[in-house]
Amino acid sequence: MNQAVRYAAMRGSPQPALPVVATSKARPNLKPLLLGVLLALGMHDAFAAAWQPAGAYKQGDVVAHQGQEWQARWWTSGDTPGAGSIAWQPAPPENAAAWQSGRAYTAGELTAFRGELYQARWWTRGETPATADGAWRALGTGVNGRQFVRVAGGTFIMGATIAGPVNYPNEYPVHPVTLSPFWLSATEVTYRQFDRYTRATGQSPLSSADLGGVDMGRGENPAVNVTWWAAIRYVNWLNQRKGWPKAYDEASGDLLDAAGRPTVDVAKVIGYRLPTEAEWEYAARDRGQDIINAWGNGAPLINGKPAANIADNDFKVYFEALFNAPLPSWVVPWEVSDGHIRLAPVGSFVPNSLGLYDMSGSAWEWTSDKERAFTTQPQTNPVGVGEAPGRIMRGASWDNGQDMHITDRYAGNPAESTPATGLRLARSVIPGRHDTDRED
Repeated sequence: MNQAVRYAAMRGSPQPALPVVATSKARPNLKPLLLGVLLALGMHDAFAAAWQPAGAYKQGDVVAHQGQEWQARWWTSGDTPGAGSIAWQPAPPENAAAWQSGRAYTAGELTAFRGELYQARWWTRGETPATADGAWRALGTGVNGRQFVRVAGGTFIMGATIAGPVNYPNEYPVHPVTLSPFWLSATEVTYRQFDRYTRATGQSPLSSADLGGVDMGRGENPAVNVTWWAAIRYVNWLNQRKGWPKAYDEASGDLLDAAGRPTVDVAKVIGYRLPTEAEWEYAARDRGQDIINAWGNGAPLINGKPAANIADNDFKVYFEALFNAPLPSWVVPWEVSDGHIRLAPVGSFVPNSLGLYDMSGSAWEWTSDKERAFTTQPQTNPVGVGEAPGRIMRGASWDNGQDMHITDRYAGNPAESTPATGLRLARSVIPGRHDTDRED
């Protein structure tokens, strides 16, 4: 394997078109943004898979803390996961064996029954999982309303409004976009959540290996190696589990309204879906601020701490030792150390002021859109449509260095994925409809 192939196997991330030189603009005042981020760190209580000191957790919630996964024994807030905590126990692995009627199960044990996972509430023997008010608790999909953040609508200027280290032709021209309010998941979909879908539908588990065959970890890590088609099938499954209509036609990829008809109006889509490209950018830019990455401008540091899961010093040291060669010139790592060579558990870094984690780095995220050519014309709730089959992904990933920027938009083959491609869920805010489902 030559060096180019080796590095392609290492990276696996989309390669945009050739760059153009962007016009330099004045750097905005980031003090309000950073203040909001720091306040969010102390106040935000949305569900996130990396343990949050200020978070409130329900019985059964799973978090990652100091390299291990923990499960809440009961409702808890402020109790630090660890061997000395009575509120947390090590999270049981979810590759549980099928239920056996003659076996005795202790409290906390998992079993599989008819494609679903169940956890014993107390010592039990012979009591069938799925029995109403019985000894077993269904683990469900792992997706719940607590992990969603309501993003207020508004108008912003979409596209490369500020010069990044490199900008690409499809980021121009900038243009005004008006969005209705919407819900966006605070974190990317995790392997734990996606694995419950593949188990329930009898599919092979999603790969967690990089292109070199090295396993990157599962559990609370973002689910990667997800094609766009797999992403929309997962979304449809979630909706059906909730009793909602499908959001996508799985043959054409069209968005669907409540009656199952193709639509480009996201307000007519009931339940979970992928965010539109415009929604994604608006939220990642903290409701349209002129920032290059989700943490702001400059190095990925907030209050002196790493701000994102990106290609950094740890990445450089590991891969140069592995390949016994320097990184290629087009990989310029950040001069920080995020503590992870590849993937980090979702929610491991500071959220933006909206309470959204990992909007820069971690994993590229699929959107609903095909690529649309930008014009100067104002747009309202746009959804990219057209003949080209590619679907837009945004956000960069764990293997992107100093070239990364929020307005980078890449039209990927929907039938292909990489070890750096995942997804995040969205929902429309529909007037008159209860759309939070905070306790599912």
